Amino acid sequence: MNKKKYKLLVVDDHPIVAEGIVALASRQENVVCKSADCLEELKQAASNERFDLCIIDLELPGSNGFKAVEYLHSQMPECRILIYTMHEEPWTVAQLSDVDIDGAVSKNDSIGELDTAIRQIREGERYFSHAFAELKQDDPKHDIHKVPVLSKREKEVLTYLSQGLSTAQIAQMLFLSVNTVQTYRKRLLEKLEAKNVAELVCKGKTLF
Repeated sequence: MNKKKYKLLVVDDHPIVAEGIVALASRQENVVCKSADCLEELKQAASNERFDLCIIDLELPGSNGFKAVEYLHSQMPECRILIYTMHEEPWTVAQLSDVDIDGAVSKNDSIGELDTAIRQIREGERYFSHAFAELKQDDPKHDIHKVPVLSKREKEVLTYLSQGLSTAQIAQMLFLSVNTVQTYRKRLLEKLEAKNVAELVCKGKTLF
């Protein structure tokens, strides 16, 4: 008699990454994989069948991984959840400590780390790679990883920066001086501990 298939869903909007995870997981015994590139595709897949494990990226088009986790908890609570993300910021760790997940692996880790995580979760364990090691604790210390608080104006500037607008264009959009926008940008770089605008935009995607 054949063993029951272990059903795994990969939620990542980067095709190469998703295909790589599917290829990796499919090498494990009795695993079948599907993929989705956004929250809507996840919902569609979940409406048709049940999954044993869902591997989720925190960055999803039009949404984020936290909303995907929330959806799974409400609609498929038996499904175990593994976060696979490039975001290792302290506030990301703090946010993850507030949600019920079974593991987290950084995309900066070796691919073998992800393989190990899948195997251990299949065996009923939890798995967190080094970047998320403190999530293993039963009572994580949230106070040392405060999520940066952004003002309404800072959020507006960050949103426009993420859309590729220049300082001058943002100043025109918000009816502010260029110097004022530069001040907001400098403040955002400091709050999010980013070296440049590209890193700032990348880190900002996990905040809202």
